[in-house]
Amino acid sequence: MQQLLKPISIYPLVYFRILFGLLMFCEGVGAVLIGWVQDHYVAPSYHFGYIGLEWIKPLPGSGMVYLYLLMAMLGAMIMVGWRYKISSFIFFLLFGYSFFSEKTHYLNHHYLIFLVSGLMVLLPAHRKLSLDVRRQPDLENDVAPQWTLWLFRVQLLIVYFYAGIAKIQPDWMAAKSVSIWMSHKTHYYIIGPYLNTPFMIWMISWGGVVFDLLIGFALLWPRTRMAAFWLAFAFHIFNSAVFHVGVFPYFMIAANVLFFTPEQIARWFFRKEISPVSLESQPLKQPTWQRRLGVQFFILYLGWQLLFPLRHFFIPGDVNWTEEGHRFSWRMMLRTKSGNVYFTVRDAATQRSEIVWPKVYLVKEQLKELHKHPDMIWQFAQFLKEEYKKQGMVSPEVYAHSSLSLNGYPRYPIVDPTVDLAALPYTWGAKNWVTPRPVADGWPWVKRVLSEAETKE
Repeated sequence: MQQLLKPISIYPLVYFRILFGLLMFCEGVGAVLIGWVQDHYVAPSYHFGYIGLEWIKPLPGSGMVYLYLLMAMLGAMIMVGWRYKISSFIFFLLFGYSFFSEKTHYLNHHYLIFLVSGLMVLLPAHRKLSLDVRRQPDLENDVAPQWTLWLFRVQLLIVYFYAGIAKIQPDWMAAKSVSIWMSHKTHYYIIGPYLNTPFMIWMISWGGVVFDLLIGFALLWPRTRMAAFWLAFAFHIFNSAVFHVGVFPYFMIAANVLFFTPEQIARWFFRKEISPVSLESQPLKQPTWQRRLGVQFFILYLGWQLLFPLRHFFIPGDVNWTEEGHRFSWRMMLRTKSGNVYFTVRDAATQRSEIVWPKVYLVKEQLKELHKHPDMIWQFAQFLKEEYKKQGMVSPEVYAHSSLSLNGYPRYPIVDPTVDLAALPYTWGAKNWVTPRPVADGWPWVKRVLSEAETKE
């Protein structure tokens, strides 16, 4: 514990506060300018909330546009350190609100930004080179507890390493998903023809595993740190150019600088020469109980981050197929899914049935995700049940007819079409109405369903 409380230069926190605020400003403004907010929040009339948090709804009308612009302004306030504690806390709440109000566009980098924005609230990143210090000089401090820097380092190490662990699976090692992605990018200017070559496909597949597993440790080791940083820099720039993943690559590049020593960061970015020996005698301007509470939070938070992403190992079934435990687990860009789903709504009293196509209610971005996620299929079935009740149907039954291809394999139903989803409560973990991932010759269940479908035709 004493090592975690050891004073270090505060400049790494100041550096990251400035870069984090700048990136969040760009994220907020950019999401509005390119229409991302309008497509994901304003256009849909129905929103897929996280199960258990469905009460969190996007603001009506253009409310989410203004919310993102407000978050951009808060990012600028964080950058310059003006009312830092208040602005960072409000940013954390608003970003969390936007994140949990619509899960159709779940992205690991949004989840990471949400976590980091919460961590920023707790850290004394405003105690140097900020408008808060100018307004209140007694806030200024040259040191911070060592755990504040290691909190970011270990979080990044977990993200990288768990992303590598997730890639150790037959489909990824066989470059199934990578080959599909690259075949759709041959039109890219200059680099397009080179992306869909066997060398590039296998380098991305196998190189991605090695990179994710080792890069965090290489950044920690002083002898490999500089080479690892520039390798990570090239990796993230490549991802930005090829996969268009928004602010995430630049966020990770900025965060990777935190693996360098506080003295290096102070010298490179602030032209300050810091002696580690001189820092040890400087007092931390927090009460002892706050410092100890901070260390306890450090241990509990990272313990949760180490364990929670592993939950899918304890849930039966292939997570790439069932999606159980996929979110919040740093499972990044592992699979490609294609297919479709439609629904049959049947009146239990009259046996009258009607086919429902989701495009009647959903927008393009939602339609692209619906057939991939059993939980979203169940949610839409519940929505249809309520819709048809409003139309006078007393006991509507809802059946989903799905067809899904994972990583280019033949299509199979992901949801049992003989099960009335409207009558089922949602349960956590494996579900008997979600099919197991098919094997090469097809599961007996799949053969039965396909046989029944052919008989009906």
